[in-house]
Amino acid sequence: MEAWLQHHRLTKDATRLARDVHTPPARGSGNDQEPQKSDKVLVAFEAEDCHSPREWPMRWKLFYITIIWCLVFVTGWSSAADSTAHETADIALHVSEVSESLATSNYLFGVAIGAVFAGPCSETVGRLTTYLSTFAVYMIWVMDSALTPNFGAQIVFRFFAGLFASASMSTYGGSMADMLEPKDRALIWPFFALSPLLGPTVAPVASGWIAQDLGWRWVDWISLIISGAAFVLAVLCLPETFSPILLSSKAAALRKATSNDRYTSEFDESARPPQKLLDNLRRSVYFITRELTTVSLRALFDLFGFLEGFDYVFSDTYVFDLGQRYSAFGAIAFGMVVGLPYVLLFNHFSGSSKSNVDPPPEQKLRPTLLAAPLLAGSLFWLGWTNRATISFWSDLSACWVFGFTIMALFTATYHYLLDSYGTNAASAMAAITFMRYMASGGMVLATEPMYEALGVQWSMTLLGCVAALLAPVPWVFWWYGDKIRARSKWAFSQDEALSD
Repeated sequence: MEAWLQHHRLTKDATRLARDVHTPPARGSGNDQEPQKSDKVLVAFEAEDCHSPREWPMRWKLFYITIIWCLVFVTGWSSAADSTAHETADIALHVSEVSESLATSNYLFGVAIGAVFAGPCSETVGRLTTYLSTFAVYMIWVMDSALTPNFGAQIVFRFFAGLFASASMSTYGGSMADMLEPKDRALIWPFFALSPLLGPTVAPVASGWIAQDLGWRWVDWISLIISGAAFVLAVLCLPETFSPILLSSKAAALRKATSNDRYTSEFDESARPPQKLLDNLRRSVYFITRELTTVSLRALFDLFGFLEGFDYVFSDTYVFDLGQRYSAFGAIAFGMVVGLPYVLLFNHFSGSSKSNVDPPPEQKLRPTLLAAPLLAGSLFWLGWTNRATISFWSDLSACWVFGFTIMALFTATYHYLLDSYGTNAASAMAAITFMRYMASGGMVLATEPMYEALGVQWSMTLLGCVAALLAPVPWVFWWYGDKIRARSKWAFSQDEALSD
């Protein structure tokens, strides 16, 4: 609905747009001559153009961002909700609990693979088309998962649910970059970052009790219900935000209003959609395999896969029941919420939210300088105090610190990518999403055998050692980030970052 109104406004204003667009003189003629009929006129946004997403009123930007927040939250919810149903679903489907964990891992693998295509698709056909088309198909697969007749069908349904959920989970950064100036992102992005973090963290709290009291199928039904509510809101209210698509529509409106085919856009003059998609796919693969920034920073998120074995920490040592042990995820969620003002404080003092001059992207990494070593400390804390003779409140406190550090690391590094890659942010974040969810999917299959073989103490110690080895990564980018960006053909240079 909002997309149709957006197109209608462009068409209705075409006559005014025709007067506003600057028409360059014909080649080889004086400046006072009219352009020849065959000259192409590239359409661009004028100063304070109301059709430019960055010129929209802030209240509408926040409304649209909230809708995208909901899409990301519910797809993240669905990624973790099924993990709480393993103990009941495995009995109903006649498989082992480890086998049943494939339902969760396949969803995550689907998200990872879909992310490779989601970013390029959003940069080829637009953000809105990508969001709505993939989200509708995602809901069909979630419904199929709720109705699954057997284990084989379930893991197939979950894979395709994740595949189509990936568009919402990997391209939201592009939408943020479309609408917000860097100084606005410094304030708004930390609030938005709660969505992809809280979804998979809060879902087990509710789904643990749902699976225990209502049955495992209701876990998927609840996911479908909240997804449907978010989808209706998006269909009715969400507009297109990708500037090349909007400029293409603006050029089409001008051609119609003036009966003159000279008006075009860079998007229209570039390669045809199939070639655009292929070029964008190549860029995503490049980000995954060769872009030093994305390859290095994604390693910090591999430890987020620790959540997949989180329930074992409390069921093995403290003998919590299903609902109780998944309620412990609330400690991580609480830490994430507490981490929000920590990030906002650093953003404020970095100058990005109080000055007209945008600082270099490396300033966004300040919260990670402390959070990275704290991440290792929280894992050591959890492992070394996980004993029946020590209160479970100690472990919950360690989980609180873990949530705090994940919030700081996630928000700051993704913000760094947004400011570093601009219009290519969707591809950069899609690459991070691919690597993060491939690692998480593997952790789903590996964590329970690891905990059973090593025990909670040694498993947490192992993860803590890995986190300690990764702790210097943010410092490397803090000191040498400008040089690393200078070597990239997709990132902004220092001067471009400052003048974005």
